Amino acid sequence: MTSAEILALLLKTTLASSAAVALALILRQPLRYWLGASAAYLLWLLLPVALLAVLLPAPQVAAVPMRVSEVAVQVGQAVVAGPALIAHWPLWLCCAWLSGVLLMALRLYRQQRNFQRGLGRLSQRDDGLWQAQTVAGLPAAMGLLRPRIVLPAGFEARYLPIEQQLVLLHERVHLQRGDIVINALLALLQCLYWFNPLLLFALRCCRQDQELSCDERVIARVSGARRSYGEAMLKTGLAASPLPVGCHWQNHHPLKERIAMLKRPVPGRKQWCAMLVLSLGLSSAFGYTAWAAQPGKAVSISTSTSSSSSSTSTTTGKGTVYSTFVEATLDGNKQRFELQQSAGTPFSFSASSDQGVQWAAEFTLQPAADGMLTLKGRLKANGDLISSPILLIKPDVAAGIEVSTADGRSTWVLELRSVALAAGDPAIVSAASSNAEQVALPYAGRMPPPSYPRDAMDSRTTGKVVLRIAVDAEGRATDVVVTEAHPKGVFEATSIAAARQWRFAPAMKDGKPVAGVIKVPISFDMDDEEMHYSETQSRG
Repeated sequence: MTSAEILALLLKTTLASSAAVALALILRQPLRYWLGASAAYLLWLLLPVALLAVLLPAPQVAAVPMRVSEVAVQVGQAVVAGPALIAHWPLWLCCAWLSGVLLMALRLYRQQRNFQRGLGRLSQRDDGLWQAQTVAGLPAAMGLLRPRIVLPAGFEARYLPIEQQLVLLHERVHLQRGDIVINALLALLQCLYWFNPLLLFALRCCRQDQELSCDERVIARVSGARRSYGEAMLKTGLAASPLPVGCHWQNHHPLKERIAMLKRPVPGRKQWCAMLVLSLGLSSAFGYTAWAAQPGKAVSISTSTSSSSSSTSTTTGKGTVYSTFVEATLDGNKQRFELQQSAGTPFSFSASSDQGVQWAAEFTLQPAADGMLTLKGRLKANGDLISSPILLIKPDVAAGIEVSTADGRSTWVLELRSVALAAGDPAIVSAASSNAEQVALPYAGRMPPPSYPRDAMDSRTTGKVVLRIAVDAEGRATDVVVTEAHPKGVFEATSIAAARQWRFAPAMKDGKPVAGVIKVPISFDMDDEEMHYSETQSRG
């Protein structure tokens, strides 16, 4: 994973987590009032659900595969790949983020160590509990791998018997619910998102709700001991140092709020059911929204071809089928290809520049008033959105777009011309039998052209090569055979070498990808200082 991808993932999860904690902060007080402290604690389930949702694969957007009609690149001189220019700012930002992660982890480690050292020597009691030599912050539940309850010095002398039972029950509730593991995960989020003050504040609120929820569970089990539980709280010494991975009596505990909550009635069964339904429903809805809000990932949809049918169709379930002709000039290198798609169906293509920039484009074509067409697009460079053009074009009239990276090292010029396919157009053929197959179609963005041989370039030799390419079910060229070459022995080797790098849309049979065969003529022409190759389909 590159530094740019890490930053993009970090930004995506930061936005999702910030939205989740903002919603939790807004709702926690009303929920605590109506449904109790446990409802507010369950509300924080929004945070992990939001993070997991945006880490799942993005929703897929149907995109029609390309049918290459012609590709042209400059071959007036031999192309020698130079060192790619690399933008260093993503790497520096990643280093700064990692430095912050390490510093925050070191800070939390020192807090954990200082708290544990402040306990003095621990000794195990006959009842399985542990006794410390100090009082501050105890009792506490601590130990991620081996959870244990640590009692303060003079525990029996400080608390009455009923108070001892209540504070021990409080710590056992923490252990039963796995609150130590939850606090460890909160500490991990604090390290990863140290730069987000909203999240850091929310994590403190989450731990406060955790303690209030634990108090509520204790009172629910021992409903007649509210006064004794409140007096036990007042007798407990607060810690000077926090315990990141553990549950203890912190110095920022809302003690007044906790004692005031003891006067409130314990939620009944109906409230428990309501809080579970609300928490799960809200988390599921928010998680789905976060997942669906991600930019769609384009997947190709193939049109079927049958050798036994001559019937044609110009419409699909989504309306009129259009043919869009694209001329893409990337840093001086030209590509020409044709795409066919129905109105409203996204289509996409991509290309890589010699400077190491990965360009991607996605467009949607819709009919507009007065016979015009609306072309909406999204252009990205290395995953970053560069432009979102909206073009109002006339049918069969070209429209141009030019975009560049922020540093100006790569420029992509697009010229698009769309026209509705007339009835009987052989470009789209309906499938008339269950055995219909589609021959493999090249992806123009993944077809590096053959290089012009040096000897042929010096002698300005022109020619043509026809390749027969066997394509497996994954779209890879498994076998390349020269079926025609003029002149012989000049362009065959460079054509075969280029074809082995190409990727294809696999042939389809019964809705499943299968192996197929495609013929690709390649013409070498020095007169126009361009090399052209187009594809001709044949069934294998």
